[in-house]
Amino acid sequence: MKVILVRHAQTQWNRAGMIQGQQDSPLTERGERETAALLAALKDEGYAAECVFSSPLPRARSMGEQLAALFQAPLVIDAALREQSFGRYEGLSTMNIQAESPAEAGALFTHDAAFCPPGGESLAQAVQRMLAFLQLQHARAAQETICIVCHGHVTQGLLALLKEGNLENFARYAQPNASYAVLEMSQEKCEVLRWGVATHLRALDA
Repeated sequence: MKVILVRHAQTQWNRAGMIQGQQDSPLTERGERETAALLAALKDEGYAAECVFSSPLPRARSMGEQLAALFQAPLVIDAALREQSFGRYEGLSTMNIQAESPAEAGALFTHDAAFCPPGGESLAQAVQRMLAFLQLQHARAAQETICIVCHGHVTQGLLALLKEGNLENFARYAQPNASYAVLEMSQEKCEVLRWGVATHLRALDA
């Protein structure tokens, strides 16, 4: 099974440096342009998918709807694809957390996937539900290509696990908004073929 793994486009909270988690905010004007650039790039690369799966959070679902239209494929919403829950940190700025609780911020964002934000879930827990989702889809459609739209932090963790076999260096695998990765999943393993693909966004920064 081949997987096109997409991160949603820029939102207002992304731009402001605020933690969204399982809350949401609208796309920015740049986010709309990022979406258009991603769709054009996937079309130019000749990608196709039999089904598009999306997190239920509106910032991801919006991307999922447009990808489903591009691929002329059904859209399936699945709660397993939500972002990590950051609990009481959701709605706060990353700068404030780093200033007020530097040890917790360091654990959360750079080096401790087992750290559980108050009222939330750990990155390790979020990655396990993503991995279980992938395994389920492989069991159902091992010969198909699927597209998944989800979120930045949980994607970092998933890529770290697949690339290195652990979550120790998850911060290394940051995915820009509206970037994508390509995975190849077999019965024995799941291999990351490409990750952090964002060349289609360069024109937006020119």
